[in-house]
Amino acid sequence: MPATVSAVRTAVTEVLTESSSAEIAVTAVVLASALFAFGSIYQASTLRSSVIRATGLIVALVTLSVAVMHNGWLSRFDGPVTEWMIAHRSHGLNQIAVAVTDLGSPVATAILGIGAGAVLSWQARSVIPGIVVVGTVGSAAVASTVMKAVVARERPPTASQVLLETDHSFPSGHVTGTGALIGIVVLLVAMQHTPSVKRLLMLVAVVVTLVVALTRLYLGVHWLTDVVAGAALATFAVTIGGAAFRYLDNRSRPKHDALTPSTSADPRIAAAEYRTL
Repeated sequence: MPATVSAVRTAVTEVLTESSSAEIAVTAVVLASALFAFGSIYQASTLRSSVIRATGLIVALVTLSVAVMHNGWLSRFDGPVTEWMIAHRSHGLNQIAVAVTDLGSPVATAILGIGAGAVLSWQARSVIPGIVVVGTVGSAAVASTVMKAVVARERPPTASQVLLETDHSFPSGHVTGTGALIGIVVLLVAMQHTPSVKRLLMLVAVVVTLVVALTRLYLGVHWLTDVVAGAALATFAVTIGGAAFRYLDNRSRPKHDALTPSTSADPRIAAAEYRTL
């Protein structure tokens, strides 16, 4: 394993040594954003839109990883953000941040993921939701661990940490796990509701992930690019998890169910139901 990680790091360094300039970083970020936005509004094919979004997220993750490994332009905001967080600490906020970060810990995320998957499977009378939830959260955790080993970024100085963390920093495991869990659960629940309810649920997922990200910055255990990468990785996992659910769910249905048009009186709901087939 160490030899493999070393080989990957060497290959990335050799291929992308010149990729830390501001121009290339900005171009990559714009490209990633454009791909993700286009994939989000392109509904001709659910699978295609998922692939487009996933591609944009991969571009973003690679760009962030290279910027971190080579102290590129995108990582220049890390120091100032950490300093600002340290300057605005208080005893009360410290306690709140610690409580929130405990709820987003890997152990808590694993327990909540198994519980949420079990509840969704029970409601659907199918093991598919549970498999997708656990698979999404688990794969996100594995990907985060691999990225930590490859990038091998040091944490902020221990003197600035409220809670001592000594393992690798990039990406944030708390943000990755929380984002993947809340994201896939909300996505599966939202599939059964109207577009307006779906947007509201997605907003809740974003807010929860953002709160966890802010607490990790506030506690001084992560840099800004760490939590941004964690959010991107979580979104990637949710994108793949959502596509996997649609595929497995469609395969488990009788053919006549998949071919039966929606009977909903609301054309927006009917269209949404058709797109998930």
